[in-house]
Amino acid sequence: MFNGIQYFPVADLGVSQIFLNEDKLTNIRSWFNPSDLSNFDPLPVHDFGNDSLTLTDGHSRAFLAYTMGVNMVPIVYDLDDIVTSATGQMLYKNDIVWCERFKIHSVSDLKNRIISNSLYHDLWIGRCDKAYNLLMQTTELQREKWQSMYSDLYLYGASEDLSLLFFEDKQGSSFTIPIVKR
Repeated sequence: MFNGIQYFPVADLGVSQIFLNEDKLTNIRSWFNPSDLSNFDPLPVHDFGNDSLTLTDGHSRAFLAYTMGVNMVPIVYDLDDIVTSATGQMLYKNDIVWCERFKIHSVSDLKNRIISNSLYHDLWIGRCDKAYNLLMQTTELQREKWQSMYSDLYLYGASEDLSLLFFEDKQGSSFTIPIVKR
């Protein structure tokens, strides 16, 4: 943890999302000047125990800074409740696992993961909602049991009413499986 604003190599920042929104990138390009970071708000980062400072937001700005040749970006340590609470910690650590599964270790790895706004809402926001449902409404023991039933797939979410589980294979193809209640 650190106080205030520091400058840090953008290429060394960890990530906590697996897609970028094309519309956000277009918007940021309209004002971003890589030679003048005066209107570039510090990127929020947190240490989740994975030996790196991980972006909790600002992935699009970090990606554009990286692609436009900016080496050092301003960062600030994120102490927001959504990040530091037990729920936030669980959700962000889950996001980091997703990044590892898809071999996304830094913003440079997001270059082929830029998608339209509607796909972003379906594939990223929807995924986060499903993960929230799974992590907040089930126990670790339940999740382990379901995961063991489909060991060749990865359990990543559940419907809000817990009637469906969402799995994916190694390539990221999704599978919806109804929960059998006894």
